[in-house]
Amino acid sequence: MLFIQYSGIILQSFEISLFLSLVSFALLVLYTIDIVGVNSVLFLFVILFGLYGYSVPVSVFFNADIGWHRVAKLKTWQLVDDTLFSFMLSNQLALLAILIAYIIFVRRRTMRIPFNGNNGVRFGYFHFSIIAGILSSCSEGINFLRVGGFSAIRNGKAFYQGAVNDLILNIPYEGFFFISVALFAIFFTSLKTPNGKYLIYLPLYMASISFVLLVNLMIGERGLLVVALFIFFPGYTVGYRITKVKKRYILLLGILYVGFSFLTLLREDRIKYEGFFKFVDTYQNLIVRIMNPANTEFGSPALNYRIFMDKKETGYKYKLGKTYLEISYAFIPTYIYPGKPIGIVYEFRNKYFPERRQQGSTAGTGFSSLMEAYMNFGYIGPLLVYFISIFFLIYLESKKGGGNMFINLLYLLSFNLFLIFSRSSSQYILQNAVFYLVEIVVVVLIYKALPKKLFSKLEALNEKA
Repeated sequence: MLFIQYSGIILQSFEISLFLSLVSFALLVLYTIDIVGVNSVLFLFVILFGLYGYSVPVSVFFNADIGWHRVAKLKTWQLVDDTLFSFMLSNQLALLAILIAYIIFVRRRTMRIPFNGNNGVRFGYFHFSIIAGILSSCSEGINFLRVGGFSAIRNGKAFYQGAVNDLILNIPYEGFFFISVALFAIFFTSLKTPNGKYLIYLPLYMASISFVLLVNLMIGERGLLVVALFIFFPGYTVGYRITKVKKRYILLLGILYVGFSFLTLLREDRIKYEGFFKFVDTYQNLIVRIMNPANTEFGSPALNYRIFMDKKETGYKYKLGKTYLEISYAFIPTYIYPGKPIGIVYEFRNKYFPERRQQGSTAGTGFSSLMEAYMNFGYIGPLLVYFISIFFLIYLESKKGGGNMFINLLYLLSFNLFLIFSRSSSQYILQNAVFYLVEIVVVVLIYKALPKKLFSKLEALNEKA
């Protein structure tokens, strides 16, 4: 496998390099399924790595439409050029780092699953999940009232989310929500009595997160709910590996993907729906284009990387790890730190997307972990950064399912961190990790402050069921 990887780097043929890299990636996917199953954060990370790393090169190979409007930023966007080769090289080095980490650290015996459903019901997980769920609903409720309630929702998703983001000291409810989902998933799988499971504890839990669900459904926000499902899935199946997926589930995923593509298109005002077959016949090119991952957020890191390489000045000075230390002062306000440096995301936006600077936003630009790694250390950067990152995930994967609630929670929450890993800066990823840790502490403190009789009553409900 390593020979294949090195061959893909050395050869200067786009087609051969892409083919060999895809073969290496496919072997990695198959080995990951065998060693940890599809119900693991590690598998989901590998799939995301493939979507971010190969959607644009594969689209260029097939001469697919990946956004001619982007040619204004990069004339060779749809063509094979030095920037595409550079992106593929960095991506291959990141893949090589993953392969090396697998060879050193991954063994079937280290990927054990110590979870045993016979150890009893994990009521502690339920207690914390209810507290986190109530906190998420309360936090969203406060934001909801501050932006104008239902009148803000009637103005649409973009207006509501923009209004919440513009609030001074808005309360981040997403972290509490994901903490709640992760903990409830492990508790739910430990329950053995169907009556208690579906008639008592599930309704209680759904009530705790009801306001978050209500608001997100009303504004049409699917992303939060999809992430919650991906966190719940490995948590609920933490006791075993799923190494084979039935064809009907694959078909269902395909139908859902096509369905979401249709919904995305129907959200545009200019699109008219006059029957299914007429809709497909009229907008078939648009449907195909939307279904291509390269035309979604999966294509943004490649665009950013290639624009950077195209406009990078001669004699570029590497930052030598400077951007990875931005988290050390990220939480310090400017009135305390007047000379606070701008983050790498804003530096990149100001230079390569000046129109976004005038709008005062980084939305729509995204970032790239491969690009940040290159900015700091050149081509050795992707090798180092991905090796360290995958080591951390492999460690969590090897410890999941044990008796340590914090490790189990961190493992499930890591999905959301690795979900944004390829398209975000290190500061943003680490900032989210810090928020999670703070919110976990808040949940624990509230739990300690509440009377324990309350939780004893909740546990007694299971015996009655």
